[in-house]
Amino acid sequence: MVDQLSLIEILSTIWPILLGIITLIIVLAKMHGDIVVLKEKVKSLFDLWNSKNK
Repeated sequence: MVDQLSLIEILSTIWPILLGIITLIIVLAKMHGDIVVLKEKVKSLFDLWNSKNK
């Protein structure tokens, strides 16, 4: 029984890992949104460029 860790000891040990994982998920979600916006802007730029030459 003495060898078992309490909940507070476990949380104090793994909180940096959990914070890092949550931060990574947030950053990747924001990057995905930004990439989608950039992809749409590049597509519209190429559409405008191609329609100009017709």
